[in-house]
Amino acid sequence: MPVSINDIARKAGVSHSTVARVLRGDVKGAQKRSAEKSAEILRLSAELGYQPDWRARALSRRKTQTIGLLYSNPSWIFEDPMNEIAVSFTESLQQHNYDLRLIPANSQEHWKELIYGGAVDGLAMLLHIPEGTEDAIWKSGLPTILLGDKLGDEVPHVVPDDVGGAYSATRHLIGLGHKSIAFYIDESIRFHVSVDERRQGFNRAIEEAGDCVRGETWQIGSDEAIDRLLTHDRPTALLGYCHVEALKITHAAWAHGLSIPTDLSLIAFNDIMMTRHMTPPLSVVGYDMKEMGHRGAEMLVRCIEKPASKKLQNVVLRQKLIIRGTTAPPASRI
Repeated sequence: MPVSINDIARKAGVSHSTVARVLRGDVKGAQKRSAEKSAEILRLSAELGYQPDWRARALSRRKTQTIGLLYSNPSWIFEDPMNEIAVSFTESLQQHNYDLRLIPANSQEHWKELIYGGAVDGLAMLLHIPEGTEDAIWKSGLPTILLGDKLGDEVPHVVPDDVGGAYSATRHLIGLGHKSIAFYIDESIRFHVSVDERRQGFNRAIEEAGDCVRGETWQIGSDEAIDRLLTHDRPTALLGYCHVEALKITHAAWAHGLSIPTDLSLIAFNDIMMTRHMTPPLSVVGYDMKEMGHRGAEMLVRCIEKPASKKLQNVVLRQKLIIRGTTAPPASRI
């Protein structure tokens, strides 16, 4: 028969509530007698083989100490750069004694039972809001954090400054002397708020440069992109939406005899291991992904534990321009 808190209380000669407080770590004061009694309760619980009843604890506290991470495709959680954000988010939650539960938002509707039925204390979404989850978020009333995406002003979010990042990358290319620059979004990229914001930053830099710089946006497949780069009037510089475009263009350029950065300067978003170890190493726009995960966890825990506190301010993380080996002045300027 499982050992209960009452069994420990009888052995220790204290009340049920005292044992409960000690076992959950709620020990106030540093008096010698209290410390000795707490140590005795912990010793007895280990000696008797006490195992906490997490269901009962959740019912008594009306909390599960669990956060639900909604997703529609599991591969998106574990691919770069999401994995680094997810690890930081999880580690930061654990510092507050919260665990992470992956909840697949699929057509089976089971995920709705979890969030409506009290299985989690809060919700998180990572760089992508799964389709069909918005109504469920509002109806559940659960504290929610968005990491890398936005959903109006009512749901707190932590996002990178994509407008500023694209602007600084484009200004860098203009400063090198490039007069024809393309912003390339591969057709495989799913819609995301960052697509529009990076386009905004690119367009702003091009407009500020005036008529002396030509800028164009490509939202096409990699085969068509490389065909355009093989024409006589090709752009001399390319800003990729993310590392996906950079990898495809680098491989295609190698296959067709284009030299990076001599024939084409290339810069893209996401400072991850693969972009650091490309040949040559890729110039990138990046942000602190660990900070995104940490800040998001702290905000969500605050929403859960202090719901009446002042409304949270959304966080915008600064993007950093990291110059490596894929950007240089156009060949005519060397």
